[in-house]
Amino acid sequence: MNNTNRALNRCVLFVTGLVLLAVAALLGLLLTQVTVQDAWGSVTDMAGATADGWLQATPLRDTQNSWLWVVVLALLLAVVGLLLSFILRQGRGHSRHLISEHTTNWGSTHIDSAVAEQALQEALGKHPEFLSSRISTYRVAREAVLKVSVTCRRGTSPTDVVRIVERALTALDELLGVPIPTLLQISGGFRVRTSRTARIR
Repeated sequence: MNNTNRALNRCVLFVTGLVLLAVAALLGLLLTQVTVQDAWGSVTDMAGATADGWLQATPLRDTQNSWLWVVVLALLLAVVGLLLSFILRQGRGHSRHLISEHTTNWGSTHIDSAVAEQALQEALGKHPEFLSSRISTYRVAREAVLKVSVTCRRGTSPTDVVRIVERALTALDELLGVPIPTLLQISGGFRVRTSRTARIR
């Protein structure tokens, strides 16, 4: 659950896969087909001659360099900036605010995510069924959603785990006065066979 554009992620992966596949196919043909090797050699020679002509026809003032190198450098910097922006966005989506509502014409109510996270952490920590628990808040479709991840002890029933967590969530909803959407993730334990179970509330 994050604000990453999944369609963009898939498009990038798809295009990257196609490029790698095309490069692999070209390398395979160059290694096995003599005609492809000859054609590739003529194409590279022609491309090199064309590039040299462009560079000589576009001098940068009185220097021996071409202003096309400046354009290429600017394009590379733009691509690097876009890639860095794309990478830094991955995994984000955590929200600091659980509830933000304009309750009156003179003010609004804000409840930090830490309030719910600490309350649930304390409530779940009292139960010996859990080895560990982790609560985090995400922003999904402009709405705060809690993610509760618990690791159970060996022999713990998933039904008991769900009941305990739902009881804690019900108490939290009563405390806050509004129901909070929650994703429950269960892992570990003998009866759950160290697998992961997700439940949306």
